[in-house]
Amino acid sequence: MFIRALAVISIILCGAFCGLNSSENLRKRTEICREIEKMLRICELYIRGCETDVYGIAAKLREADLNMLTFLGELPQSYGESADFHDEWRGSVLKSRGFAAEERELIIEIGSSLGTTDTEGQLKALSFYRERAKALYEQRNAEYTAKGRLYRSLGLLAGVTAAIMVI
Repeated sequence: MFIRALAVISIILCGAFCGLNSSENLRKRTEICREIEKMLRICELYIRGCETDVYGIAAKLREADLNMLTFLGELPQSYGESADFHDEWRGSVLKSRGFAAEERELIIEIGSSLGTTDTEGQLKALSFYRERAKALYEQRNAEYTAKGRLYRSLGLLAGVTAAIMVI
């Protein structure tokens, strides 16, 4: 009887943790969008204020508190004759895990636009990307609000249902 009770509790907890994990994944997507927006503000600041090249911007982004954007650590630190910055950006984004398709595509587009035009052109492009990031953040936040609680509840309910079947 004791073992059966332990099994029931374990199954309930397993279902609850699955729901919590799914909810946490939705929350992480909102955080990624927030950090993309922060990354864009940093890029705008250094383009406007310092007129820094892409490698200088990448260095400043690595120093910033952007923990969810792990690809930044893989960006080249200085100019290399064999590597193109835009290809390096794209490759490091594609290697990184944890991005949904929309976020990944947005980040790749941002990287491909850095350093391609004059200061005003880059600032306009970054402003456009910031608006897209803001809209994506609002969409992800609405998903988290609507589905986060649902996932937690369904996980617990699935655990309870499986536990009842064991009894």
